[in-house]
Amino acid sequence: MFSIRSAIIFYMIFISQVIAASTFAGSADNAARESFDIKTLADDGAWTWFNDERVIVDGNVMYIGCVDSHGWSRIYLYRLDAPSDKLSQTQYILSSWQSRDDHNNPSLLKLANGKILAAYAKHHVEKKWYWRLAERNNSGQNQELVWGQEQVFSTEANTTYSNLFQLSDEKGRIYNFIRAVGFNPNILYSDDMAGTWMGPFVLIESGDNSTRPYVKYASSGRDRIDILYTDGHPRDVPNNSVYHIYYKNGSFYKSDGKLIKTFEQLKQNPIVPSDGTKIYDGVSVTGRGWVWDMEYDSNGSPIAVYINSADHAEGNDLRYRYARWNSTDKKWDERQIAYAGTNLYVPENHYAGGITIDPENTNIVYISCDVNPVDGKPNLTGRYQIYRGILQNVNNQWQWTQLTFNTDADNIRPIIPQKHGCKICVIWLQGQYKKYTDFTTHIAGIIEK
Repeated sequence: MFSIRSAIIFYMIFISQVIAASTFAGSADNAARESFDIKTLADDGAWTWFNDERVIVDGNVMYIGCVDSHGWSRIYLYRLDAPSDKLSQTQYILSSWQSRDDHNNPSLLKLANGKILAAYAKHHVEKKWYWRLAERNNSGQNQELVWGQEQVFSTEANTTYSNLFQLSDEKGRIYNFIRAVGFNPNILYSDDMAGTWMGPFVLIESGDNSTRPYVKYASSGRDRIDILYTDGHPRDVPNNSVYHIYYKNGSFYKSDGKLIKTFEQLKQNPIVPSDGTKIYDGVSVTGRGWVWDMEYDSNGSPIAVYINSADHAEGNDLRYRYARWNSTDKKWDERQIAYAGTNLYVPENHYAGGITIDPENTNIVYISCDVNPVDGKPNLTGRYQIYRGILQNVNNQWQWTQLTFNTDADNIRPIIPQKHGCKICVIWLQGQYKKYTDFTTHIAGIIEK
């Protein structure tokens, strides 16, 4: 018989479920899990977050640059209109060598002449970097890439990373930002569609040629390149801060447009971290920072995302932060937006799961963490999951939705390609990631037209 006591218990359970459904981790997230189609875009691949662009969209195909578990730097061509994931994938090995290290993934750029440029390097073990050019063959249904021979550019120092951009207002000059001389960010450029290169020139010089500032870049593709950087590695620099400068029309500027120096002056005397505009102060009680992504909002103002380590050297309480350049007040508006959880592994105590900005709507970000992003409490799986955050205009707060729920794999390092033209287009690494030289991951994603 249904007693009064049973009715009270039932009512209490019902109320608790209603409350749970209204919070972050409630039934709305379970509904989200059922509604998103997670695809396998590349069977075997990983990347670090300091080579860009890692993924580009070109019409009805997507090019995905990665390094596989055997150490080949490679590209997957994924057809967005194919009937199945397996039929969508075509693989191309770029490198003439094998080196299992996630720093070795290629940077990709579609050039003004329609060719695809890929640049890549081994992780600071050779005084050289590599590049190849491809043409797209549209004659058949498969739309294959036809790759030219691997080219080599020798430098005077060991090299890592590549970040490629082309500026139409500079007659199509191509820039490649690498780490080379002095362990610092360097610039090279080409004025003949990657036929030959000039440089490298040191961009930012920090410390004693071993401090190594970390940099993320964004570009309008027309006349501007924005540069988000740190003093060094957060493991080594306790007061690691986050700064911003931008390049335009042959000169470098602070966020407010104040001239720092010309490119010609930089070739003789590099920028130092304090020359830029400080966005986040690593001396603060919230701990050292590290850069993750940068895009432009609809007004052309830069948006930056990065982490801070609230427990400083430990890296077991990482946080995600979001900064927007306020062009009216001429300052950066920045704040914490989510808990990032713990580091991926020791001794890389500041390797977070990752954060990325949607370039088509900078009020949307995707993050990876092993905690509830709202309160920092461990999630139910003990794994790194992907969450989508949407900035609410009504209350200026972030609403979070969990997209993955794996119990046997981690989901890390999300990215969103430029000009994706989709309602949702987020891509990440899924699998087992133990460290930068030990991973078994494939590339997964949600692509919703």
